[in-house]
Amino acid sequence: MKYVLRVINVLAAVVIALALLVLLRTVFTPAGEVPTLGGYSFMRTLTGSMEPAIPVHSFLITDDVDPETLHVGDVITFRSTQPNLEGALNTHRITSVYEENGQLMFHTKGDANAVEDSEPVAAVNVVGKVVFVSAALGIVVSLFANPLVFLLLIVVPLVLLLGFEFVKLVKSTKEVARAEDEAALRAAVEEIRRKRAAEKAEAAKAAAAPAAEKPEDSPTGE
Repeated sequence: MKYVLRVINVLAAVVIALALLVLLRTVFTPAGEVPTLGGYSFMRTLTGSMEPAIPVHSFLITDDVDPETLHVGDVITFRSTQPNLEGALNTHRITSVYEENGQLMFHTKGDANAVEDSEPVAAVNVVGKVVFVSAALGIVVSLFANPLVFLLLIVVPLVLLLGFEFVKLVKSTKEVARAEDEAALRAAVEEIRRKRAAEKAEAAKAAAAPAAEKPEDSPTGE
């Protein structure tokens, strides 16, 4: 049971670390760029064009798939070529797939929009296929995008935690050093006792040796 709890703790720590890394990548990636990690991209929706499937401000994860594997009905994130968006990221559903001048193209449409997007999407402009959507995580990311909230809820607790761990480390180091000193002192005392016992044994042996070695008186024959 003890080892199971250790494994659970390790897995929980890994999950928390990955979640924090994703959060940091999402919050601190400059506008217009896509935060990526291991072939996956993370972003938030800023409009309700894909509601109700994707509520506004939802957190999205897209997979950098081969455009050849995309089909009608897939939701993709792409760099729009529409004049009013000027290359901004957009997330809509594929309504048709075709080729034009040897290049794979997609027609797209927001679920909440009445008409398709005015400009088709070239495969080269596809960022990835949406594989995960969470409105709750979107709210969390939106909160942490505020520098003050990030400072109070992430930076300050981390500093306090690191400070606490540092104090524990210093205390443990002192306890280990004290234990080592005590062990060395006990070893020194034991060595002194051993030497004294050896010296006493040698002295007793030396005192007994003359009596044992004294020759007996010989008869005179008188």
